[in-house]
Amino acid sequence: FFKGIGEFGMYKGSLKGIGPDDPEFMAIYKIAAEHHLVVMIHPDLGQQQIIEKILGAYPTVKFLFHGDEIDPYITTLMGIYPNVYYSIDTQLVNAIPHIANLYGADSKEQYLTELADNKDKILSTSVQKWKPRIEQFPDRFVWGTDRAFTWHFNPEVTTAIDEVSRKFIAQLDPSVQEKYAYKNAERLVAER
Repeated sequence: FFKGIGEFGMYKGSLKGIGPDDPEFMAIYKIAAEHHLVVMIHPDLGQQQIIEKILGAYPTVKFLFHGDEIDPYITTLMGIYPNVYYSIDTQLVNAIPHIANLYGADSKEQYLTELADNKDKILSTSVQKWKPRIEQFPDRFVWGTDRAFTWHFNPEVTTAIDEVSRKFIAQLDPSVQEKYAYKNAERLVAER
């Protein structure tokens, strides 16, 4: 019935300050290994060594990471650990700090205005940052949406995010586009 477990948001709330190697989480990874579950983690800053520890301890578990705290070293991890995957979510449409930030905007209207006013710059910044990484590891990046607040699910917001995402995907090498857009995610949850 279940394909994965998480997201464990180590960067905020009740999990802030708890490491992904906490004994309770290590027990969860063991269950994930036994039942072939994907584990999704949004690590906090400064947890790279801990992440490497769990990746090495559970090489059969597929770990899906996301969040800007891990993105500076995600391709380093991918080069070492074949069980590392990464979801590019809000980083794609939040490519420029403090502009059209899905989690920083006060309203749908503010977000949509900022996104419309900066769409080309956001797209070019995202392509510059993510295209080389995705094409280096074309089977391990997945597109995601990562929404939380009520206004995030508004049809206008969805349409705007999808438009930027589609334009981004079109900039990827044609051999990678479908993989990133949906095939990697399908394969990730289908593998057993």
